[in-house]
Amino acid sequence: MRRPVVLALLPLALFAATAAADEGDIGYPSVDAARKALTARDDVRFSSAEGWLTVEDAQAMTIWNFAPESDPAHPAVVKRSVVEEDGRIVLRMDIRCEGNAEACDALEAHFLSLNQAAVEEMRGGSQDQADPDAHP
Repeated sequence: MRRPVVLALLPLALFAATAAADEGDIGYPSVDAARKALTARDDVRFSSAEGWLTVEDAQAMTIWNFAPESDPAHPAVVKRSVVEEDGRIVLRMDIRCEGNAEACDALEAHFLSLNQAAVEEMRGGSQDQADPDAHP
């Protein structure tokens, strides 16, 4: 099976990224609105693992990860996009978390560690910082 374009470009963005910041703007007024809008589209790819819904938007070079109802941060979504900033390709991360504040902080920390681990892996560093097989 061919890897989607956004996943093929993600390592490039991760390699170039200095830090993936949580800017908070997912482009929708709520997690539910984002999920409804994305699931209504036929130009995105859906998958799920451990209750997490992943939506890949190849055209926008964006991956959305929706927390399952069983997660304390629910409702929550993490949007990671490959973008160009100041002539460099970077990974931008935006999070909308409407759950428990402590759980939202943990969600952000988890995704930041996944991003950092991927950057270090691409640069030849250690993979021990985060479990790449853990939820998205």
